[in-house]
Amino acid sequence: MPTITTADGVELQYEEAGTGTPLLFVHEFAGDARAWEPQMRFFARRYRCIAFNARGYPPSAVPHEPSAYSQDRATDDIAEVIQQLGLAPAHVVGLSMGAFATLHLGLRYP
Repeated sequence: MPTITTADGVELQYEEAGTGTPLLFVHEFAGDARAWEPQMRFFARRYRCIAFNARGYPPSAVPHEPSAYSQDRATDDIAEVIQQLGLAPAHVVGLSMGAFATLHLGLRYP
C-alpha cells in the first residue's frame, strides 16, 4: 500500500482510485480509511479519490509518544497528504473526528 511520511517521520497509508478533481476523505475516530469504500467506489467514476489512515490507525504508523497526537497534528497530516500527493486544490470530506480536523484545515490553510 502506498504511504507518505509526515514531517515528524510518521508513515501514513493511503488508498487512491479514479481520476479528475481530487476528493480527500478523512475518517472518524472509531473507523479507518475502509469506512469510505462505498463513497470511493461511487465518486471514483468522476474524481480522484484518496482516503488515508490517520496516525495510530494501522497500517499507518502508531507512534508511542503521546506528544505525537493532537488536533493540530491531525490537521497538519491532512495538509501533508494534500501537499505530498499534489492534490491542491482539493475537496476534503471528513466524518466526526475527521470533520473536526477538516474544519481546522480550512481555517488554518484557506
